[in-house]
Amino acid sequence: MPNTFYITTPIYYANSLPHLGHVYTTIVADATRRYKRQRGFDTYFLTGTDEHGINVQRAAAKNGRTPKEQVDYISGELKRMFRDFGLDTENGGYDIFMRTTEPFHYEGVQHLWREISKNKTQKGNEPIYKGFYEGWFCAPCAEFKTEEQYFIPEGSDEPHCPIHERPLDKVAEESYFFRLSDYYESLDEQIENTPGLMRPTARKNEVLSFIRGGLQDLSVSRLKSSVSWGIPVPDDDEHVMYLWFDALSNYITAIGYGNSERSVIGFEKHWHNVVHLVGKDILRFHTVYWMSFLHAAGLPLPTTVYAHGMWLDANGRKMGKTTGNVIEVDVLHEHFQVDAIRYFVLREMVFGQDGKFGYESLIDRANADLASGLGNLASRTFSMISKYRDGRIANGKIAEENYLLARRPAVHPDGQDLVPHLEHARDEYVRRVDNFKFSHAPDIGW
Repeated sequence: MPNTFYITTPIYYANSLPHLGHVYTTIVADATRRYKRQRGFDTYFLTGTDEHGINVQRAAAKNGRTPKEQVDYISGELKRMFRDFGLDTENGGYDIFMRTTEPFHYEGVQHLWREISKNKTQKGNEPIYKGFYEGWFCAPCAEFKTEEQYFIPEGSDEPHCPIHERPLDKVAEESYFFRLSDYYESLDEQIENTPGLMRPTARKNEVLSFIRGGLQDLSVSRLKSSVSWGIPVPDDDEHVMYLWFDALSNYITAIGYGNSERSVIGFEKHWHNVVHLVGKDILRFHTVYWMSFLHAAGLPLPTTVYAHGMWLDANGRKMGKTTGNVIEVDVLHEHFQVDAIRYFVLREMVFGQDGKFGYESLIDRANADLASGLGNLASRTFSMISKYRDGRIANGKIAEENYLLARRPAVHPDGQDLVPHLEHARDEYVRRVDNFKFSHAPDIGW
C-alpha cells in the first residue's frame, strides 16, 4: 500500500458558532499532518461541518433562517476561524472542508445504507429493520437516552440529559433500527485485541465497559414529519437518516466511497491508515456505532480513534457561557500570535487528558519558551553568525567538505561526539510524536 496518512477532526455541528474546542482539535490534526508530510507521507486532512438534524432545524427557526441558510452561515464562520489560525487550505492546512449537505455525500451515505442492508449479521439477521421507537431523545447530544442515561431532577417529572441539563424530547414513532446487539462479540473482541485501535487506554476501558453492559438496537431514522432536515432513507422518502449514521459516514464519502465525484481522492488509497481525533464526549459514537456500521458493511475499521480531553479554565472548572469563563476565539486571535497559540495548546495539554487554559498561562508559556528560550537562542546565534562568519552561512556541501577535511567529529561540550547525540534526539522526538505525546516532544527539541 502507498505510504499514506489520513487524519480527521470531527465534523463540527452547524447549530452554533465555533469555539475553543474546534480550534484545539483542528490545530492538533494540522500539526500532526504537517509532521507526517515532513516525514514523507502522502497526507490527507479532513475537517468540516455536520449539517443535518433537529438541532439545526431549531437553531434556524430561532434565528429566522432556513436550515440551509443556517448551515451556510455557521460553515462560513468556521472557515473564517480556520483561516485566522492558519488552518485552511491556502495556509497548507486541511485538504477538504467537508459538508454533509454536499450531493456526493447524500449519494455515498445512501450507498452505505444499501450495502449494510444487503448483508446479514453474524447471527444471520437483517442488519437494518423497521420497527417502532418509543423513548427519550436529547437533541444536543443527537442521542436516544436509556433509563440509565438520564436523570429526573427533584421537583420535576421530566427526564433530563445529564450533560446538557435540559428536558429530553419524548419520541414515539415508526423507525428503522440497526441491529447493534448482534455486533456485541465482534466489537468487544476487536477493541480489546487490536493494538492502537482506541486510545488512550482509560477511554478504551470506558467503551469496553459500555459494550459489556449490553448493547441495544439503535434507531437509525426519524419520520420526515418529525425531522425534515436530513438525508432520505433509500427507497423510503417518509424517513430521514439518524444524524450520527449520516455524520460519521462523511469520513469515507469524502475520499470517494459510494460516489463518483470524490473517487479521484481514493478510498482504497487513504482508508488503510486513518486516525480520527475526537473529543471524549463523542467517543462512543466513533467507536461503538461507527465501528459497527463499518463492520456491517464489510469495511475495514479505522487505524486509530484517539479521544482527547477538554479545556478547563485556570481554576479547573468546565468552560461554559453560563459560568462566564469561555475563551473567545476572536479575542484570542486579536491579542495573541497564531504560532504562540498553536505552541501553547500542543505544549500545555497532555493529549488525552483535560487541560487548563488561561490567558496568563498562555503569556507565561510564550515568554518562557518562545521569547526567552527560542528567541534568545536565535538572537545569540544570529549575533555569532554576524560577528564570526560575516553574516553568511556555508551551504551543506561546503560544510560537509570542511568536516571531512578537518577529519574530526563535531564535539558536544561534554566531550562526546555530537552526531549520535542528535540522532538519538531525533529518534526520540519521532517516537513521541508518533505516539501523540505532543506535550513531551518539545522537551527533546529544547
